[in-house]
Amino acid sequence: MPLLAVAAVLVVLGATVAAAAPAAPVTRCVLADPRLDEVSGMVVTPAGPAVVDDSGNATVVYTLAPDCSVASARSVGVAGRDVEDLARGADGTLWLADIGDNDRQRTTVALIRLPMRGPATVHRLVYPDGPHDAETLLLPADGRPVIVTKDLGGRSGIYTTDAPPAGPSPTPLRHLGQLVVPLSSTDGGPIGPFGRGLVTGGALSADARVVAVRTYTDAWLYRVPGSGAGTADGAGTADGAGTADGVVAALRSTPVDVPLPGEPQGEAVAFTTDGTLLSAGESTSGRAGGGTASLRAVPGAVGLAPAPGAEPSSAAPDTSAPDTPAPDTSASDTAGPVAATGPPVGLVVAAMLVGVVVVGLLLRVWTRAVRRGPRGRP
Repeated sequence: MPLLAVAAVLVVLGATVAAAAPAAPVTRCVLADPRLDEVSGMVVTPAGPAVVDDSGNATVVYTLAPDCSVASARSVGVAGRDVEDLARGADGTLWLADIGDNDRQRTTVALIRLPMRGPATVHRLVYPDGPHDAETLLLPADGRPVIVTKDLGGRSGIYTTDAPPAGPSPTPLRHLGQLVVPLSSTDGGPIGPFGRGLVTGGALSADARVVAVRTYTDAWLYRVPGSGAGTADGAGTADGAGTADGVVAALRSTPVDVPLPGEPQGEAVAFTTDGTLLSAGESTSGRAGGGTASLRAVPGAVGLAPAPGAEPSSAAPDTSAPDTPAPDTSASDTAGPVAATGPPVGLVVAAMLVGVVVVGLLLRVWTRAVRRGPRGRP
């Protein structure tokens, strides 16, 4: 499939981007320690940025010194299968998102709760519509996790729970719609333009009023709305900050783009208390054309987020997903109709189907090659 045809598919799926002047990221330091070769999630703690690696690595939380050396390492004590993101509660508890599933075979995914003191505990989650691969956890103060899946074509599923996960039994997730990532022209990432629509990480600002969702090439900033009826489907609250409903409502609005060009494999993003956006990811120096990842910063990024009441994007709630768990082999969520002008609908649909299938095959081949690369990972 020619790249222009795939680009045409992404144009159709793209949402309108709010106008804002992007800030260029500044490199703070290089992630030279081999233990940081596969950073997949990051949060900011009083001791500095804390990061985790993804599958094939020990489940350890590394705290970084100002020069990106490892200041401390804490073993979690629980072997994560594919930890892809990291969140931090107001009490300092860390939440490791063991939600990666490249082959879409897991019956459950998990959140690993790591308190400041004491052992870790595991809270399992189950999708209502079969397995999904995901790399993004957004955890507001109400304790209801919001997971954004990693899907092709700029469309990703948005899932949350009805209550904070608790107890040994899996907590059901509910499908609340799709995130439509706008079209980007930013260069970078391991798979070129195909990576511009793949959601690889997320974060909430310190005041919980700005949501960041990143791809391999960009961070997209969404403002949590300050008004709404506060409904169970995520329509918002009187002040949505700190709630899963507010996060979901934000993801239905128009974002601002913060380009993160040139990252080898950008997967992590976090906010500092002063509103700076931090980004990091995996090093690809062991691959052809690869490079070493850095910790980069975009000062004042929170101030770039759209003002409340910005024009909504084309993301819309999806109530078609069942509320009870389906068998593991059931199909993942399907895209709803897309309103667009331009080429005839038949041609657009055909291009979408062919493009998504071809890119999906290429991405699976690439993912398996990386997972079974020179490190001998399973």
